[in-house]
Amino acid sequence: MKTKTRNEDRLIGLLSGTVNGLLGAGGGMLIVPALKKETEIKKAHATTVAVIMPMCIVSSILYITSGRVTLSDALPYAPFGIIGSWIGAFFLTRIKADRLRMVFNLFMIWAGIRMLMR
Repeated sequence: MKTKTRNEDRLIGLLSGTVNGLLGAGGGMLIVPALKKETEIKKAHATTVAVIMPMCIVSSILYITSGRVTLSDALPYAPFGIIGSWIGAFFLTRIKADRLRMVFNLFMIWAGIRMLMR
């Protein structure tokens, strides 16, 4: 386990926070590939979730306090998002690493195509 934060780590954190705050998601797509270089894929995905959570909380607070969104706008999605998070964490411990890698790569391709088509 590394003990020093490298400049590359700081840059990836800054970029992922910016992308996450700007687009509402996507920061994890930057963190996962960076972490996969240093750790096994399941740990990279789990660590990414732990990194994204505080970024989402900060972005949420900023959007709510600026009046760009209200809690009532988000409330219909929150319970199902929480349930989906539990399901994802449950399956992360059970899916094979090569399948997880394939699903992640397919999702990134799908998301990229979807963004290009809009």
